[in-house]
Amino acid sequence: MNFVSPDQAEGLFGKNFFGPADVERSFRGPVQQPLPPIPFPSDILREAAAEGFFLVFRDPAVGGAPFVLERAVHSFPDLFDSRYLQKVGYQLKDEWGILLEPLARTETPRKGWALVRKQPLPGSANRTYQEQTKLLRQWAQPWEVRGLQVRRRLAVEIVYDCLLVYLSRGERLLEREWDWSASTTVDGGFLNVGGFGENGLQIFSYSGAVRHSALGVCPEIRNPLEEN
Repeated sequence: MNFVSPDQAEGLFGKNFFGPADVERSFRGPVQQPLPPIPFPSDILREAAAEGFFLVFRDPAVGGAPFVLERAVHSFPDLFDSRYLQKVGYQLKDEWGILLEPLARTETPRKGWALVRKQPLPGSANRTYQEQTKLLRQWAQPWEVRGLQVRRRLAVEIVYDCLLVYLSRGERLLEREWDWSASTTVDGGFLNVGGFGENGLQIFSYSGAVRHSALGVCPEIRNPLEEN
């Protein structure tokens, strides 16, 4: 594969390029070395840039400590809606909040480069989790035949991306929408992240049977070879 340099990728994506330098400035610490190359050929990057994707580098331990949801909340408390962090009530539970979930202290982003849609897929809202997944598989086919992997983001990856974009560009992703993640709670709910308004980012959990007019899926594209 003919790799594209970070400078070339930034030339293609402009403000939608979020490389290691952006990560270090935003999250106040160095990224792990060595840095993996951008694992997409130039034609893929041009197509994704034209469709409004952003290109992001994720480090699961930026600054030398695991980037987990609990760390993100404690590091940037003003960027989270405190009303929904703990003891807010959820479905059949009297008390629930993301900080009460074990994965808030264990789940980290998957290291490397990803192409991510800024907005949920058209038609993905008002669908159950399984219906969304079926739609995602259909949408993914043109990318997958080119050897790429399309999937939902982890909840911590959605948070990482939203914070990074806001801290480095001042842009709020998912301001009035939510992205349903691949992360599950201890009782089988699926975490969703969004509603990133003036009160801060919100993290909820719904059963897979829920339908909501603002709850969709923002897929990411990865090169599976990067993870081998």
